[in-house]
Amino acid sequence: MPAEQELPSFLTKEMLEELTKQFYKTVRLVVRQIRQFAQESGKATDIDFRRLYVSEPELASAFREAEKDLRFLMHRRGFSAKDVETKGVAEGKIAGMIAFRLLRHRIIHIGHTVPRITDRFAGRVQELVVLRLVSESILGIQLDKSPFVQPGPGGVTKPWLIHELLYLIARRHFNQETLALIFDTAVHLHKATSYSRI
Repeated sequence: MPAEQELPSFLTKEMLEELTKQFYKTVRLVVRQIRQFAQESGKATDIDFRRLYVSEPELASAFREAEKDLRFLMHRRGFSAKDVETKGVAEGKIAGMIAFRLLRHRIIHIGHTVPRITDRFAGRVQELVVLRLVSESILGIQLDKSPFVQPGPGGVTKPWLIHELLYLIARRHFNQETLALIFDTAVHLHKATSYSRI
């Protein structure tokens, strides 16, 4: 596709470097939160940052594929090189494409000290990292804010959307469009609440 190749890079080198840096920071944050939750709930966890390994080739490949997806989207919409500077793509669509590629690659690997893994958190580390990364670094929505959590009885917040998203990406079929729709909706709901950044 010659026209697609003429389009400038949507994810610039600086953006990719920043996203990679944020990915590592998010891994540390998620591990810390898992350990804190395990301690508060009395559940044991074997997850420790010293036993987590991030595959740099897989992470780089995921970002490269997300870039190709975005370029194809712009080509399909008939964007020219000049259009990229003046026309936008919804941030939820960008977040959905990046999240999809990050979830499809085997980026985070966990080393354990025991032969059998009984840790209920082990299978969700990468999903939690990706959700937090795209929500907070791309969309600017904290995962402990609306619409990801909602007030429950007695003022206790319920992370209903996080649970639904985790179930979807772990057990059901999804694609870039599904995630883009969810993230676009989250952005609009977020802007309609008192947590809005605008």
